[in-house]
Amino acid sequence: MNFMNAKIVIPISVIITIVIVVFSLTQIETIEKETPPQFEESSKIDSMLQQIKEEKIKNDNSKKPYMPKERKWITSGPFQIDRSEYLLGEKIFVNIDQLNIDEKGKVIFLRPINSTNYLTYHTMTFDGSGQRNNYYFTPDLSELRGICSVDEIIGNWKVVFQGTEYSDLNFKVVAEIIPGFEDRY
Repeated sequence: MNFMNAKIVIPISVIITIVIVVFSLTQIETIEKETPPQFEESSKIDSMLQQIKEEKIKNDNSKKPYMPKERKWITSGPFQIDRSEYLLGEKIFVNIDQLNIDEKGKVIFLRPINSTNYLTYHTMTFDGSGQRNNYYFTPDLSELRGICSVDEIIGNWKVVFQGTEYSDLNFKVVAEIIPGFEDRY
């Protein structure tokens, strides 16, 4: 009877050992497959950080280093933009705060085409019954919009608040490019 038990126990032990070994090898392969993307991401992040450091050194050593101006919010009712003058490549931040629940309309950004005429560049809707409305965008060249030259972006812009009685806001985009954005303009 001992011999019969040994015939059963030995194959079961071998099968269990094989299953454990196969399972272990599978886990090792899975871990190895999951590990490289983490290293790749780390490498990409390191590369981006290095590029940022190089751009900062380049900016600091330039004849006219770029330093963002302090934000001076200009307002019309609950509408605010963060500056009155922007360089090419700078984002325009728009805050809309404390709208009445029934106030709805559009914020229309008009770019100059000459000293008296404007074209719509960007439109944002607002609705006082919704969540707080904060936006940003960058005046940029756009073949799709037919804006192919920096001259079509620089100048005195207007912000109109359609659907309200609030007065327009004005800001200027100047012919100076933020360092690192030269290729874009």
